[in-house]
Amino acid sequence: MLNIENFRSELMLNEEDKQNGFWFLDELHLPGSLTPLFASYMAPAVTEGTKKAYETLKLPIHQFQIKISDSHYYQNTVSYQGDIAKRLEENATAIEALLPNLSDIFWNYMNQELIPYFTTLDQYRKNGFTLAEAKGILIELFEFFKRAWEIHFEVVMPRGSVGLLLEDAYKNLTGDTNTTYVYDLLEGVMNKSLETDRVLWNLAKVAMASPEVSSCFASVPNEDLVTELTVSPAGQTFLDQVQDTLEIYGWRIANSHEFSDETWVENPEYALAVISEYMKKDFDFDEEFARVVAEREHKVSALLEKYPESEAKARFKQIHDWALAYWGVDEDHHFYIDAMLPAKARMVLLEVGALLVEAKAIEKNSDIFFLYLDELVELVNNPRDITTKIVERKAVHEQNSKKDIPQTYGVPPQEEVAPVIERIFGTRAAEVDEQEKSFKGYAASKGVHTGTVKIVRDQNDFSKVQKGDVLVCKTTLPPWTVLFSISGAVVTDAGGILSHAGTVAREYKLPAVLGTKVATQMLQDGDIVRVDGTNGVVYIVKEK
Repeated sequence: MLNIENFRSELMLNEEDKQNGFWFLDELHLPGSLTPLFASYMAPAVTEGTKKAYETLKLPIHQFQIKISDSHYYQNTVSYQGDIAKRLEENATAIEALLPNLSDIFWNYMNQELIPYFTTLDQYRKNGFTLAEAKGILIELFEFFKRAWEIHFEVVMPRGSVGLLLEDAYKNLTGDTNTTYVYDLLEGVMNKSLETDRVLWNLAKVAMASPEVSSCFASVPNEDLVTELTVSPAGQTFLDQVQDTLEIYGWRIANSHEFSDETWVENPEYALAVISEYMKKDFDFDEEFARVVAEREHKVSALLEKYPESEAKARFKQIHDWALAYWGVDEDHHFYIDAMLPAKARMVLLEVGALLVEAKAIEKNSDIFFLYLDELVELVNNPRDITTKIVERKAVHEQNSKKDIPQTYGVPPQEEVAPVIERIFGTRAAEVDEQEKSFKGYAASKGVHTGTVKIVRDQNDFSKVQKGDVLVCKTTLPPWTVLFSISGAVVTDAGGILSHAGTVAREYKLPAVLGTKVATQMLQDGDIVRVDGTNGVVYIVKEK
C-alpha cells in the first residue's frame, strides 16, 4: 500500500543507500530526467515488481531496487542471499516448465488484467469523477503499476534464459562456440511494434494514392500537416483514418514511459511525420518481412540438414520452436506495458489536473506531473494554491535534465554479472581506440554500413533521420521502431544483444553496435562513421 508518511524518503537515493549498494544510471530504459509524479509510480513498481516476479521465476537475483537522484533513475541489483547453486537449479526447473506456454501466459495476463484495466481508465475519463474520488483513483493506479511491472518481469525475464538455453542447445548440436548466431534463427517474428510499423506503411500507401493528400505531404512541413489536411475532403478523410489507427496503435509516448509527454493519440503529428518518411523511401514492408522470414527458415533448415537425428538435435528443435513462439512477447509487452500503461495513465492524470485547475490549486493540468504522489494525494484532499512550488519544481527538473550526473554510486560488486543481465543491459566498460579512431560495443546485428551520423534524443529529432543515416542514441524505445526502416545502421550507448535495439535491428537487417557507453559523447550530427555490426566496432571515418 501507499505509505504517504515516508514516501519520498523511500523513493530518493541517500548516502546510506550509496554505502550499501551499487547503483547505476539505467539509461537503457529511462535515459532522461523523470518528472516527480512519474518517478513516484515507476520506481516502486519496478522495485516491488521484480521482487515478486524473480521469486516466481526462482531467479538468482532478489530484485532490482530503484531510487531517484537528480531526477534520474538509478538501479541496484540486490543479490539472492541463499544457496546460489540450488537457486540456479530451481530457476532451470521453473523455466523449463514454463517454456511451452510462455506466450499463452503473457496473453492471458494481457486479456485478463491489463486490457480490462485500460478499459477502466477509459471509463474514468468518459464518465468523469470528482476531486474527492481522485484520491482513490490515484492510489488504485499506483497499486496497478506495481502489478503490471510484476507481470512485465515475469513474462520478459525468461527471454534471456530461453536465449541462453537455445545457445547451449546450438553449441551441443554443432560444437560452434559462436552461440549468438542463434538469434539470427529467431528473426521474422511478427509483434506489436512491427505491426504498428506495417499499419503506418499502409497509411503511407493510402496517402500516395491520393493526389490531394500526397501533394500536401510534399509541400507542407510536418508540423503544419494536420491543419493543411483538414482543408480538403480527401485530406480530412485521411486524417480520420489516421486517428482511427491511433486509437488502436497510438497509445505511446515519445519517451515511451514518461507522463509529461503527449501521446500520439493526442497529437497525430508524430504519426504523420513517420508516414511522411515512408512516402519518401522505396520500401515494401510486406516484401521485406517475407524476405526476413524466408531467410530465417532457410537458415534453420540448412542447419538441421547438416546433422543426423539425435538427442541433441531434437533438443535444439524443441527449444527453437518454443523460443520462436515466445519471441514476439518482447515487443508485445513494450506495446501494452511500457508504452500503453503510462499513456492511458497520463490521460486520467490530466483529468485529475483539470480538477485541480478548477480548484485554483495549479495553473495547468499538466502541472501535477511535477508533484510527488504523496503531495498530489494530499493536494486533492486539501486543494490550495501551489503555483510557486510548481515553478520551482520545473526549474529543478530543467536543471537536472542538463546536469552531468554520475553514472554510478557505490562500490561495484565483485561477482560476475549474470549472463541474462549482461545480454539485456550490456554491462561491459567502454573500449575506445584513440589511434584508430574507433570504439567498441556489442555486435548485435551483422553487417557493415557507412553513413552520416544523426543523434536522436527524442521524437522531435525523428525528422533529422534520412535514408541511410546512422541512428545514434542513448537507447531506442518502442515508438522509435519506424526509424529502423529508414536508417542504415544503429549505434547506442546502452544495451546488450537482447535489448530492444538489438531485437529490432535484427528484424530490419540493420548493422547494430550497442552498449558502447560513449557513442553520443564521441559523435555529432554530420560525422561519417563505418558501423561494423558483425564485430561490434564503430570507426570514425570523417568528423564534421
